[in-house]
Amino acid sequence: MKICFVVDKFPSLSETFVLDQIAGCLERGMEVGVVCNEMSFGKDSNIDDSRWQALPGKVVCWWGGLGRYRPLLRKWSGRFWDKLSTAIDIAYARKLQNADVIVAHFGNNGMRVARAIKRGRISAPLMTIFHGRDVGEPLHDNTLARYKIVFEKGALQLPVNAFFRDALIEVGAPPTQVMVHHMGVRPSEIDFRWRSWEQGTLSFISVCRLTEKKGIEYALHALASLPRRNWVYSVIGGGELLEELKGIAANLGIADRVTFLGPRPHSEVKQRLRDAHVFLLPSVAARDGDLEGIPVSLMEAMAAGLAVVSTYHSGIPELIEDHKTGFLAPERDIAALTSKLAWIADNPKPCEQIALAARKKIEADFNADVLNERFAQIAKQLGETRFGS
Repeated sequence: MKICFVVDKFPSLSETFVLDQIAGCLERGMEVGVVCNEMSFGKDSNIDDSRWQALPGKVVCWWGGLGRYRPLLRKWSGRFWDKLSTAIDIAYARKLQNADVIVAHFGNNGMRVARAIKRGRISAPLMTIFHGRDVGEPLHDNTLARYKIVFEKGALQLPVNAFFRDALIEVGAPPTQVMVHHMGVRPSEIDFRWRSWEQGTLSFISVCRLTEKKGIEYALHALASLPRRNWVYSVIGGGELLEELKGIAANLGIADRVTFLGPRPHSEVKQRLRDAHVFLLPSVAARDGDLEGIPVSLMEAMAAGLAVVSTYHSGIPELIEDHKTGFLAPERDIAALTSKLAWIADNPKPCEQIALAARKKIEADFNADVLNERFAQIAKQLGETRFGS
């Protein structure tokens, strides 16, 4: 089976879930190809892997040589961008013609493929995976119905959580064509290690891009209010809010206990997770509507044996049950978040049982090996439908 993934940038460190899904297809003997806007080989050693450069179906830019001008064209064309980009998409859509199944990650790429299908340039069935911003922003702007063409021309919509599933159905997606498909992690590759903080310094950690929806400013405020003073906090990741967050830590008087490490290799991230006690990600709905799906970083932390603290946000409650597999506070509620952290600080022994339950939750419901097998079966069934077999 020839399966083609349509993404924005490939490979991308912030989209390791795409790489894992591709790896799952390769492991099951599929001929995988990628069509993207930008290739990033050699730009990030954290994700350089010979598998991505040697995909049997190749990695190509949708617009070919014209792709390098895409950002300039977008800026230059203004309100005509949608028509211009669609025309170029259709002109270069032949790169998708040989696929048996097309998988578009994010709704915008689903729309691009669906428009080419409408023009008769592509005949393969389309699966669109909705992740976060692609649902959150149009929900915020009341424009989620923009995906009508995806619903009409696509074969299947795979939102990563039930919250997104319900939103898509509400604006017209046929319920029979919408199926929640979680992203996951591989528990077999993550050692569970519980570490008590009863006698030592309590170590908090966050791993994320430093954007508004990650809520790191609320983590800083909650930690500054924590009665217990022997704690440290490591923040791994870069982003546009890095300097602002450093300033918040300084203004709160906790800069000496907070370390901003920037982006780090995955091997180092895994080691720092092993050395930490509590994973902190108090996600919020951003002002532009950007939302989480279900963060993979939370899954990795739960599999590794950390106590995880997050918020009642988007699909996160599908992963974490408060005081059962982790801890949840309302979005932007610093007092509630501080209360959760204070309870954790005072109760390391009960937290061990919660961490064990979290590991079991990952193994049962967010196991990438199981999810990749399910995904491969869905793709196979769609491919067979195309050929009437």
